[in-house]
Amino acid sequence: MRRRNGNGSQQLQDITEKFRRGETKLVKVLEEAGYITERERSTFLDKIQKAVAQKRSSEVLATAHSIHNRIIRILQTSKTERGESGRRENQELEILMEVGRIIQTTTKREEAFEKLLELIRLVIPYENATLFVVNRATNQLAVGAIRGEHVDLISGVQFDHGFGFSSWVAKQKKPILLNELHRTTRPEGPQVGSFLSVPLVVQQELIGVLNLSHPGNQAFTEDHLRMLTLIAGQAAAILQRVLMYEEMARLAITDELTGVYNRRYFTLRLDEEIARSRRHGHPFSLLFLDLDNFKRINDTYGHVLGDRILADLGKLLQRWARSTDLLARFGGEEFVVLLPVTDSGQALVAADRLRRTVEDHSFPRRKRLTVSIGVSTYPLDGVREEELLKVADQALYQAKRMGKNRTMASSVGAA
Repeated sequence: MRRRNGNGSQQLQDITEKFRRGETKLVKVLEEAGYITERERSTFLDKIQKAVAQKRSSEVLATAHSIHNRIIRILQTSKTERGESGRRENQELEILMEVGRIIQTTTKREEAFEKLLELIRLVIPYENATLFVVNRATNQLAVGAIRGEHVDLISGVQFDHGFGFSSWVAKQKKPILLNELHRTTRPEGPQVGSFLSVPLVVQQELIGVLNLSHPGNQAFTEDHLRMLTLIAGQAAAILQRVLMYEEMARLAITDELTGVYNRRYFTLRLDEEIARSRRHGHPFSLLFLDLDNFKRINDTYGHVLGDRILADLGKLLQRWARSTDLLARFGGEEFVVLLPVTDSGQALVAADRLRRTVEDHSFPRRKRLTVSIGVSTYPLDGVREEELLKVADQALYQAKRMGKNRTMASSVGAA
């Protein structure tokens, strides 16, 4: 059996570690606020450690939900016991509980952000709000949600995390309250007389920045700032959880090494394409490609170089493909491409263009490699998933037998 090149599940490990840090910080804040006992803290921390030791992401997330359910029950009990004298604390507990519910029940980014901004508006009288989220690839702030109009200050100035006052707040990781701004008409945005900006941070990791504004002066108080800062800690947990869900969802359908889709996701999409093409009477084609003599690379230079070559090929395929094409790693050095609304002749032309693209490419360590490609077309070569894949695989095998570095479609011939 051929070895499947790959570099493990480092991304999943990173996500799980961020889950651990975020949950640990939440438990610490609750203990410091007197909402849980030292014994309860130890119990929660033990559950967190056991969760991160799980091998499956679903078990980690299930444990997170269980922890938050227990925390909410504790907060509800604490609220009841404090009586009328703790009205302000009760209000903060209500907010924390609502944020906790968002954490538990919401996994979609837009929905979570909208619920969060709506919740904040119940306790802080803002007119405009902008939630920024750090793009982990670029380390720059990007707008995640807006309520009212987009709000920021000194937008033309650049800092480490991008343009605007929000990037300065992100760098300092400190909240800002400005209550005496000039309310001159600003054609590029809303009037701002009062401005609140807080960083969203989990365990020293910047997740985003939240800006609130009001056209009047003295619209925000120190108590508003304190409450928003309290909410921000939980809001950061929401963002981190949503990002974790998104990353886990991406990892579930993506080949970690090459960045293209994995085999399981491809077969699901192939079934959908068959149904769509049957309904509309359109053809589509599959390209089944395999790196020639790749085993020799692994045997001679090792799997480290093999992994680098496969990762580079994944990037090359993504640059070559159209936005409507679907790329997947099928296993080992085998890849498959779905070309929607493409007949056999068009697919053979595309396959040979891809073959020449690979042939002309310089891989890591200046290696020159080639691919053999088999083509199948719906409905000419079959109307079911297994038929189309089998015909493409047979055409690929024939291309290999005929000397490699060539394309083959069973119904058209070699190129």
